Amino acid sequence: MRILVLGAGVIGSVYAAKLMGAGHEVVMLARGQRLAQLQDAGLVVADSESREQIALPIRAIGALGVEDRYDVVVVAVRAGQLTSALPVLGIMDDGSDVLFMGNTAGLEGQLVQALGGRVLLGFPAAGGVQDGAITRYVLIKQQKTMLAEPGGAISQRTLGLKKVMEEAGFPAAIATDMPGWLLAHAAFIVPMAYALYKFGTDAPRLAADRETLRLMVHATAQAFRALQASGNTQVPANLRALYLRLPAAFAVAYWRRVLASPRGELWFAGPTRGSSEEMGALAQYLQTAIHGSGGDAPELTRLLSGTPGPSGPAPSPGPMA
Repeated sequence: MRILVLGAGVIGSVYAAKLMGAGHEVVMLARGQRLAQLQDAGLVVADSESREQIALPIRAIGALGVEDRYDVVVVAVRAGQLTSALPVLGIMDDGSDVLFMGNTAGLEGQLVQALGGRVLLGFPAAGGVQDGAITRYVLIKQQKTMLAEPGGAISQRTLGLKKVMEEAGFPAAIATDMPGWLLAHAAFIVPMAYALYKFGTDAPRLAADRETLRLMVHATAQAFRALQASGNTQVPANLRALYLRLPAAFAVAYWRRVLASPRGELWFAGPTRGSSEEMGALAQYLQTAIHGSGGDAPELTRLLSGTPGPSGPAPSPGPMA
């Protein structure tokens, strides 16, 4: 399979490396310093758990060639960059499927309007940080790489991509309600991000503050309950157990251990540090969904309103649906 990876940050780099290692022909579309790094040093990825580091001689380009043809385009950019990527994707006439690998924050309809039946939705199961030319990453075993058709059907192409991902080392699953799954994920990651912002995205400092950890846990639990009350059935089973079935003290203790360990930086602090605009958009998206369905999550509101992010105060819920 010939695969173009659009976006050369942590997620794009990890998936490109694994897919290339599985025997696929992978090309990365990058720009600026990252393009120069890939062209000079190759794609360098380091598994932070196994300590294995590899350098792959990947082809990196700064623009699409007129004759370039691909089977799949993996789009690994932040939600705020999606609309700017559409013109690049729109001029491709090779019939390639386009897999948007991240939280599309309610933009699914806009993506389908621009690209039609080429669109697929997905979400990665990896985290990490960019250390110069080296991508330091960890695979998140508690989560699978999610894949979906925008309309929720289980199709031959999602089944085929699931096989491709699993052969590359990513356990994968097909979602039948990806917008609902992404909204549930926002209910989990937004409180984590804003709790980290309170401590300058320093995971060990957050781990040492029980009061903020408790607020974070209650914020997510209330958001999950509000979404479920509105008909959302996509909260993953492991998170339902942690936040809705077990005592809150258990979740606080669990996240305290995770955040105090190297996983705190790789899973959460590192990715959160460079995504304040995306988290702001997700926070507004989440609040609008909760309030628009008649729900409420007062602890989420308290966490967001009391925690300015790197680029300013947390957003208001915006207009109600």
